[in-house]
Amino acid sequence: MLAIEVGSPVRKDPIVARPVVYSEEVVQAIAEVLKSGVLTAQHGRWVKAFESELASFLGVRHVLAVSNGTTALHTALKAVGVGPGDEVITTPFTFAASATAVLHANAVPIFADIDRETLNLDPASVEEKITDRTKAVVVVHLAGMPAEMDEFMKLAERYGVKIVEDTAQALGAEYRGRRVGSIGHISTFSFYATKHITSGEGGAVATDVAAYAERAKLIRAHGEVGKYNYELLGYNYRMTEMQGVLAYYQLKQWPEMQKRREAYVKVLLEELAPLEGDMLTVPRPRPYMKHSWHLVQILLAVEKLTKPRDYVVEALRAEGVGNVFVAYPVPLYKTPLFQRREGHGLGCPWSCPFYGRKVEYRPLPNAEWAAERVLSLLVMPNLTEQDAVDTAAAFKKVLTALRR
Repeated sequence: MLAIEVGSPVRKDPIVARPVVYSEEVVQAIAEVLKSGVLTAQHGRWVKAFESELASFLGVRHVLAVSNGTTALHTALKAVGVGPGDEVITTPFTFAASATAVLHANAVPIFADIDRETLNLDPASVEEKITDRTKAVVVVHLAGMPAEMDEFMKLAERYGVKIVEDTAQALGAEYRGRRVGSIGHISTFSFYATKHITSGEGGAVATDVAAYAERAKLIRAHGEVGKYNYELLGYNYRMTEMQGVLAYYQLKQWPEMQKRREAYVKVLLEELAPLEGDMLTVPRPRPYMKHSWHLVQILLAVEKLTKPRDYVVEALRAEGVGNVFVAYPVPLYKTPLFQRREGHGLGCPWSCPFYGRKVEYRPLPNAEWAAERVLSLLVMPNLTEQDAVDTAAAFKKVLTALRR
């Protein structure tokens, strides 16, 4: 009997995915920062050290650390010139910030459909959405799966649009031998607590284009050039020194933490193999891609189940799979924010006089197909191979019991 129906669970102690951040070295470095009284990046060394390390890791010329992944996206969009009257194309099958950052830039988000195999933005659908108002495309590397960057860069050359890589979920992933975040015109990262490396909150902007880096630097810190001399409208998006310490040491630990992630995923996929092609599908990277496994996205064969996807999630949690959730249950264009055209008051940016057009958010079949089938497993470096075995056992137990 399923645990959700008062049976015995697969795991009595639930699986919990959490970051690995503690070490004596980190504690000592944070203590030194506190003792020094230098808490901001303006006068400290840790944020600068982290920026240098991340630039080397990615193979790019410029990295600017910021306060979080959302401010990174806003900064990147403003740096490439996105503003009122512009359209920015992105995926509806992602976290809200990929689209709300467009609103923060006072531009109009346009949604294109996704590829069913990778769950990433489909370049062909993006091309169909390009107009004379399209300024940029925010390409999300969802769950650690690289997007088809060659195709997006061809679109950039053909139509003169800027490619912003949203790499919040894909630090260390590779596309044709290059780290994602080093391919587009500008890229963004998140160091939230669930990401590959974490500073609690935090983010970064990366680019090889000096002009974008200089503009991003101004946007990050009030647009200030010299003391009290303001060049443009900026914000306070700076990372603190304590965040810089955590991010620096986390990046140093990335290779070992990534090995742990990959070991967990390898066993999990081997154990789930008997269910694949029948009860579920796991999107896999193509031969020229390296997945970095922020999430394992699983697509259920919902038509073969007697209960809906959300019941399956609750049943798995009852079996002790504490790292299961749904990313993402609703395409962004169906959420109240976009249905009501919420923005900066009076309907902006949709009603912006510089825009002068009407946007209709129509259904995108692949995004809706994925949203009703997907469930997700958060992958963190504390997870073990035994956790993977138990997770697969829970899937087998639940899906067998609920098979139509």
